[in-house]
Amino acid sequence: MPFIFRGQNLDALLGDPLNAANSLYGIMSAAEPQFMEDLRQHWKTHVRTTPGVNGTAWRPALKAFSAIEGFWGNTYSDHRIAQVMYGPAHSVATQAVTGVGSSAQFLRDFEAARDEAFYVFFQATSVNQLAGVSFKATYYHKDVSSLFEQRPHSKLRAIVSRRVIDTAQIMLRILYGNMNMGWGSLYSTRTLATTLLLAQMHNSALAHYRSGYTGRRCYNQSAVAFTLLTFSYIVAQAWVDKNYEYNEQRWYYFWKLVGSLLGVDSRLIADDHAEAATLWDLFFARGECFGGTPAPYPTTLDPNRIDDDLWNGYAVQPEANLIQWVPAFVVTQMRNSVRWGKYMLGL
Repeated sequence: MPFIFRGQNLDALLGDPLNAANSLYGIMSAAEPQFMEDLRQHWKTHVRTTPGVNGTAWRPALKAFSAIEGFWGNTYSDHRIAQVMYGPAHSVATQAVTGVGSSAQFLRDFEAARDEAFYVFFQATSVNQLAGVSFKATYYHKDVSSLFEQRPHSKLRAIVSRRVIDTAQIMLRILYGNMNMGWGSLYSTRTLATTLLLAQMHNSALAHYRSGYTGRRCYNQSAVAFTLLTFSYIVAQAWVDKNYEYNEQRWYYFWKLVGSLLGVDSRLIADDHAEAATLWDLFFARGECFGGTPAPYPTTLDPNRIDDDLWNGYAVQPEANLIQWVPAFVVTQMRNSVRWGKYMLGL
């Protein structure tokens, strides 16, 4: 069965690297290659100066991202990066991804989308899905599973827990710029660079692995496009099941932009919940994920589709430094009290 999405056969690009020309990552690579190389070198420096944990090859990444977000100059600002992408040579390609014609409108839409994503992430239902389902569901994908099977520390519960918390902290840094605080607007000026750094980290660390199941590179378009679904679609479905109110357009726009900054081809990213559901089913029907049809219900894990060692090695132990996000949680709840009020009243 061919991988046909939105009427296009996408078989040819599933195994491609994460540098799609029609992605914001690809656009930035063409528009400002030195900036992208600087990000890659920033990550390389971090790797060289950070020891592995417990004698393994895994190195915590958060310090590298903290360094980018702690830089207050213009070099890494969202405004500057948006202006580069909307420069004369790249504005048409950028508009095709973002759907808007100016850097100012893009930044407004991106901020609104991040704000919505921050609100959705900071709810008990979402946290439960992310920690209990989303991360482990990535193992459904054959190339993702093969990648982690080749990395011995992916089966050590202590390391896996650190890795999951590390990823969560990076995502929170990408999201946190939406808070309406005096210094919040400054903090948000590096969210694009932070996501591009995440792309460079993955490209540097994972691009050389080959999948034992498909023979392709493990870190490919298909694997990352599916991983996006495990965070976007799974969480959204949990909200749909509970009849919680969320802005579907902004939620999926956030993930579209994140995926594009990671180098995912625009043709493999869902624009709304219905498309996400179609993609989810297609990954299983096409054989990109284990088990074939029917696809598992997104919010319920099927352990029979996941490698036993990876399944048994998964763990999440909250860390004390997550307490720093409590004020953000309180402010987020207060800002969205009207939504919760309507829900409690059944309106």
